[in-house]
Amino acid sequence: MIHFLKLGSRPRKAPQAVLGLSWEGRRIEGTLLRRTPGGFQKAADFQAELSLDIDSGDPETVGKELRAQLDQAGIRERTCAVALSVSSFLVTQTEIPVLAHADAESLLQLEAEKGFHADASTLQVAYSRCARVEGSQWVTLAALPQTRLASLERLMGAARLKLVSVSSNIGELQAPSDPSSEGVIALNLGSGPGPVTLQITAGGGIVALRSFEGVTEDPSGQPVLHADSVAREIRITLGQLPEPWSGSLRTVRIYGPGSLSEPLAEQLSARLAVSGFRIRAQSPEVPGLPHQPAPLISAIIASRVLVSGVASLEFLPPKPSVLRQFLVRHAQGPRRTVWTIGGAVTAVVVVAFLVQQVQLSLLESRWAGLSGKVRELERIQQDLRQYRPWTPESSRGLAILEALSSAFPENGSVTAKVIEIRESGEVVCSGTATDSPAFLAMSARLSALPGVSKVHHDQSRGASPMQFNLTFVWNGGMAR
Repeated sequence: MIHFLKLGSRPRKAPQAVLGLSWEGRRIEGTLLRRTPGGFQKAADFQAELSLDIDSGDPETVGKELRAQLDQAGIRERTCAVALSVSSFLVTQTEIPVLAHADAESLLQLEAEKGFHADASTLQVAYSRCARVEGSQWVTLAALPQTRLASLERLMGAARLKLVSVSSNIGELQAPSDPSSEGVIALNLGSGPGPVTLQITAGGGIVALRSFEGVTEDPSGQPVLHADSVAREIRITLGQLPEPWSGSLRTVRIYGPGSLSEPLAEQLSARLAVSGFRIRAQSPEVPGLPHQPAPLISAIIASRVLVSGVASLEFLPPKPSVLRQFLVRHAQGPRRTVWTIGGAVTAVVVVAFLVQQVQLSLLESRWAGLSGKVRELERIQQDLRQYRPWTPESSRGLAILEALSSAFPENGSVTAKVIEIRESGEVVCSGTATDSPAFLAMSARLSALPGVSKVHHDQSRGASPMQFNLTFVWNGGMAR
């Protein structure tokens, strides 16, 4: 069956350049990466603090201000991927059994309706599944309000940018690894004073995701991290997790400016070393980009899109095909006229015919490549049908016939007409003999054969010639 509404929805070719943007309130950083034969090249980057917050400001105004920052940095690329702070999302966790993909989707939709204090239809939900124990999965669900996503798209439109991905900041820094790998507690301190984001990855997915206030300012106005508060939040988060993660996660990686991450790593090591935690400040790495002292999160976002990677939590829904957009736009209101419907039907018929012709051409080319193998298989099947009676499954019958032929005299004085071989091993043989002595001699030879027992003469008629009917039980093996 051809799904017309899905025409044109195949994944597009990976772009040659991508602008990555990381957003935290009014602070924004961006990196433009271009594809090169040997990897990626950073074409431009910038950091700025806008006058309005992305969540509360007017999208048109924020978009124009962003466009001004991009023009100042000399960035003209339109393809754009955005990562937001965790404080922009609603997050909940649940546990489900291992199910088929379609069944799991339906169950997670129900869990989202129960877990979020909002109408699920007003949320764009992404989830990450973790293999917990045999037959069970732990799922982290994160939701972005549809209104906020629509505002973000309006903002990008005002900035003359084409949005291709919306993800979370810390998910770009610490993506889930293989289910058998060691779990990681990741802390993102951002680019300055603000909330601390905590993410736990294990079992091939995100186990926990939250943000909390851990940074304040001292009397001089400098940002200060309270290691005691951060350590307490780590313990609280671990205490809320089920086994086996609540007591096995001990690797902590801290992302952020060195002036904040390195002192925090030292202070947390002093407080958590007794419990076996391994804590270190982590500098993010950008695959395909030459090593840099402190690459921006925006560079990681751009590199992921350039390699067609999938975000651990992706909030931008797939864009509908051109045909679907056309049908939705013309399906209601005064624009739904007779000529529009007629044109749409004609276009659908033409496209269906072309698709059918392409499919037939592809099938014919595939058959041309397979026809030789099909003929060879048919020849093998014909040989199997011809020689199947001589396979081991029927060699017992050959052994019985061999025994009977050796017991019958060669002069033809005793002949067999009907031989019946039963599943139980009993053999019934009826035929004629020239006289009784010839028949008795044959019976004696048959009884003396190995594998033959219980030779019994059932009945006979006549004297010369005589008709006989005898039975015996075959206990022997297969034919030689």
